Amino acid sequence: MNTEVENEGFPVPLVPEEVDLRDFPFMPLDVLRLRDSELSSVPDAEAFRCSVLSWCASWHQTPAASLPDDDTALARLLGFGRDLKGWKKVRAADGLRGWVKCSDGRLYHPVVAEKAKEAWSAKCAQRQRTEAARKAREEARQRQSLEMLQRQTASVTDDVTSSKGQGQGQGQGQGQGQGQGQGIGEEGGSVGTSSPDKPAPTTRGARMQSDWRLPKGWGDWALTERKNWNPDYVRKVGDKFRDHWLAQPGQKGVKLDWEATWRNWVRNEGDPSPADVSNSARIPLAQSVCECCGSPASKQIGRRNFCTEHDQYSGKVAA
Repeated sequence: MNTEVENEGFPVPLVPEEVDLRDFPFMPLDVLRLRDSELSSVPDAEAFRCSVLSWCASWHQTPAASLPDDDTALARLLGFGRDLKGWKKVRAADGLRGWVKCSDGRLYHPVVAEKAKEAWSAKCAQRQRTEAARKAREEARQRQSLEMLQRQTASVTDDVTSSKGQGQGQGQGQGQGQGQGQGIGEEGGSVGTSSPDKPAPTTRGARMQSDWRLPKGWGDWALTERKNWNPDYVRKVGDKFRDHWLAQPGQKGVKLDWEATWRNWVRNEGDPSPADVSNSARIPLAQSVCECCGSPASKQIGRRNFCTEHDQYSGKVAA
């Protein structure tokens, strides 16, 4: 107990004024301490009752473990109501045993004050733990939100970079590959816009561009891989390939290597029907000659070229 005495001649309050235990429904009771105390042997039972009840009443006062030094208030708190005479008689019989008046004008009980300060310390510690846990959860939530934002930003940046890279590759390929060699496009060109034979794949992959067209090298490879295909059928397969992947949502439409995807598509494509390959030849007529006389061919049956002077089936001069 703090024995410091102030100018008024009373000790300082035994409990700090901020100690508030009104939300504590239970008060600790030291059973052995009470049983072996002098209070348990007082002859006046009413004095014993008031002493114990005073502890309970003080627990929810502010500061905790204190009582007002006013008989009217004490009579009400300790069950005497308006019977001040009865209360004063019990008080004189040691009904407030152990209570001392302090410099703030209130009564304090040293033992109850000790228990109140212990409860207050536990309450403050719990508040600190609760606040620390709340801050930890908030920091974790903020970190998670920041990480998600960074991932989304990185994904958008990568998609934009990949799109630019693919567009540049297609533009360069168109300028370099147009009109070179025997292609499968119209007028000796390529099917779609040309691009380098194998553009470098991006790290995260990219979606197919909305204006994508089958590159020349990819179409030529398909003719080599599938011997029974012709240029028109390659174009048809390329259109189906484009429409399929442009319709895929989200990550399903993202690929690291679109040329490899095209090759797998060609390998898995079924054989064309006779109607799909009957109207065009493996070699353009403008670049083929009659198999018999060597003149420019004007007819083609299956994979054989004939001019108008020869029977289209036998290859002999018509009678």
